[in-house]
Amino acid sequence: MKHIKRFILTLLLIFTAYAVVNYNTSYFTDISHNLPYLAEINPELAESISKTSKNLNDAISEIPSLKELIAKIQGKEVPIDPDDVAENIYFTSDTMLNFYDERTFSVSVNGDKLEIYGKSNSENDNYLVFHFLDENGEILLQDTSKLNNNGEFVKSLTIPNNTYQLAVFTSPVQYGEYTSVIYDYIYLERNSYGNWEYYKSPVYDNNVMQFEKAKSISVALENTYTICHKKQPIIDLAVSITNDLENDYEKAVALHDWVCRNIYYDTDSIEGLSNNAPYVATDVLNSGRAVCLGYANLYAALCRSINIPCNVVTGHALGVTNVEPKWDPATAATVEANHAWNEVYLDNHWVIVDTTWDSKNKIVNGIMVEYKNISHLYFDANLKFFSTNHRIDEYII
Repeated sequence: MKHIKRFILTLLLIFTAYAVVNYNTSYFTDISHNLPYLAEINPELAESISKTSKNLNDAISEIPSLKELIAKIQGKEVPIDPDDVAENIYFTSDTMLNFYDERTFSVSVNGDKLEIYGKSNSENDNYLVFHFLDENGEILLQDTSKLNNNGEFVKSLTIPNNTYQLAVFTSPVQYGEYTSVIYDYIYLERNSYGNWEYYKSPVYDNNVMQFEKAKSISVALENTYTICHKKQPIIDLAVSITNDLENDYEKAVALHDWVCRNIYYDTDSIEGLSNNAPYVATDVLNSGRAVCLGYANLYAALCRSINIPCNVVTGHALGVTNVEPKWDPATAATVEANHAWNEVYLDNHWVIVDTTWDSKNKIVNGIMVEYKNISHLYFDANLKFFSTNHRIDEYII
């Protein structure tokens, strides 16, 4: 009996050691790379070990910590050290869409007028076209504007009757192909007094509640299996991108821009035409392809590797699946999560960043389609505008 107990205990110790090593390194998931001889003589075994390792890591990541387990039993939120709590600052103003100063847009309603302000340092935004659309997508009014010498524009337009939404397009030249900047997400309607106003997102109050939750700064710097920011390739890349920059805000922008330019959204994997897109940060970096969770994990890893706290957030985003581009109050609270993005801690508050939506690169039928003009509409996004197309569900690490 003692021998059996000792044997079982030995097995448990071996499995625990294997699980700890497996979760904190990618040794077993990268077994073909780390033991090329094994992969050469027995590729099936190497593939089996790799798959088992990934499945084990997924299972371990679902196990709550002791602190989380106690809080769950008590029906409470996980306690956070008051000295480790980050402030939650947001603006209730309708006007700003984002706060990234180099490329920002503001849209405000004043009576029957729509006041539009913009600023951009990109020559791709030299000319702008504004469309007021009805519910059928028909153009009721079109107007144009041009950036001045300071890279700014101000436009005041009378809102036509029967307006349903606003679309804004930009182009480097006056005549030619224009690119959508804001489309499907700015809705206008008349209130009970007959005055124009924004359509209020039915998920806004939920997002405020989620955004106001206390969030740990130290947790947003932890190393995990998927956000493996202690891996040397992640560290080297982040340092090379940000080496000449002075503050964390500039560094976060530079990391955002790199991810948006160099990672391709794998539409083939979504449609079942290729293997599932990787979601572990190092795998995304190595392959150059991902879907939203891979984008978010890589961005978080790059930020954390240079000591910038960054969370991964999951929720529902319109347009990702077969959902109308405008929230339906009946479904806004019931649709399941289908998207992931980030909140990064900058200048003593959390900043919303969605690299997936700011990157237009795609893999279609095995072909990488590059879109050079990345967006910053979802870097430092205003919570009110963000709520027009994103519902916050959960913060994960």
